Amino acid sequence: MDNKNIFDGIKVAEFAWVVVGPSTSRYLAEHGATVVKVESHKRLDTNRVNSPFVNNDPTPDSSMFYGRHNPNKYSVSIDMKKPGGLELAWKLIEWADIVTESFSPGTVEKWGIGYEDVRKVRPDIIYLSSSMQGRGGPHSSYAGYGQNACNFSGFTELSGWPDRKASQPYGAYTDYVCCRFSAFALIGALIQKKLTGKGQYIEQSQFESSIHFLMPAVMDYQVNGNIMGRMGNRTPIAAPHGVYECKGDDRWVAISAMNEDEWLRFCKAIGNPALAKQKEYATLGARKQNEVKLDEIVTDWTRLHTTEEVETILQHAFVPAHIVSRPSDVYRDEQLEARKYFTPLHHEVMGVQKFEPQSCFILSKTPREITLPSPMLGQHNEYVFKELVGMTDDEIAEHIIDGSITTQMDSPMVSTF
Repeated sequence: MDNKNIFDGIKVAEFAWVVVGPSTSRYLAEHGATVVKVESHKRLDTNRVNSPFVNNDPTPDSSMFYGRHNPNKYSVSIDMKKPGGLELAWKLIEWADIVTESFSPGTVEKWGIGYEDVRKVRPDIIYLSSSMQGRGGPHSSYAGYGQNACNFSGFTELSGWPDRKASQPYGAYTDYVCCRFSAFALIGALIQKKLTGKGQYIEQSQFESSIHFLMPAVMDYQVNGNIMGRMGNRTPIAAPHGVYECKGDDRWVAISAMNEDEWLRFCKAIGNPALAKQKEYATLGARKQNEVKLDEIVTDWTRLHTTEEVETILQHAFVPAHIVSRPSDVYRDEQLEARKYFTPLHHEVMGVQKFEPQSCFILSKTPREITLPSPMLGQHNEYVFKELVGMTDDEIAEHIIDGSITTQMDSPMVSTF
């Protein structure tokens, strides 16, 4: 292979926003694809108004939430409601191999750049539409974010403690599930196009992609009529199993003894081998029946030690255990550091920030690579429209004058988080 990166030469026009769409194209961007992100000063990408902001100063270009999802990309700013904006969008579509969008069904069709519009001009285009519940069906027009999808996908019902109210997993969990499916669908479409020269339409339901991860619960209801409920940190196949308080300020460690060998080693490691022989804890069934008391015994021991001490003692005994990491622990993790997980890059507004890869895998011949920080809004208007699309300076100037290339916000910056 002559290319340095596996997707060198692949061109993506990204009309997607927030998390799912931008996270999908990141897989391609960090492996060589040229990704142009279409944005507007008239309605900011939601991620640009999400915290954390560098120095707690909310501006369209200071959100590290946006930064996390968009390195290695170019940004252009277009007002799609103006005729000139639609003209610019079509220039990008004619340039691209792939078009992505993640708006509510009907939005891109209203602009005149839905798949049926595009394929008439570009029958070889690969076009990805990712929406909340897919196109077709009584709920196809519903809009929302990953937090909403967590609810109707079933995650919220299963999260939390059995004696408490349901609670959502942290963040827009389903957004981070769906991009894995859509990225690999794009790769499959690229392979098919290379073999046949034909494009295709990829239509993703984020609802269906997410519920895939709850299939054991759904199948249990299907075949047995059982409705899985909230279990907190419990699991029927391990004891002890949970997070336990340690010495220090709000510090915890996760421990899981999945079989009898690990249970015996756990008892020996905490200096109480006789515990394993007590009838209340001698078998998994007995331990599950006496789990509240068992957790008290475990906590009496963990409270005597720091998280690091507990982790070290149990890992040396080959018992699964790990500190409950804070964000600062992850940021300083020596394993991630050794694999160069966080990449420091200079951003003109945010200064030097570390960007993490979307690809949690490394291809041996064409490894992932982050070389550009996330773009500032409209930062690459001149480069994209002149160098990539081939417009003249006068043509670009006309679009700036008529407002179809946006350059300034006409409303206050409002942070949503």
